[in-house]
Amino acid sequence: MAIWSELRAIVRWLAGQGDPVPPPDTGLRIQAAEADAARQRILDQAHRPGGAG
Repeated sequence: MAIWSELRAIVRWLAGQGDPVPPPDTGLRIQAAEADAARQRILDQAHRPGGAG
């Protein structure tokens, strides 16, 4: 599927259009999701036998 995104980017570049702007606060939502996932991994490791704790 990566080829389609590359092809789309080339077509947009040739047409003189930039990539669409992501919705506001997208980066903050991604960071929050990554932080939640990291927190969950730490908790899972702590509850595993032989884990820290």
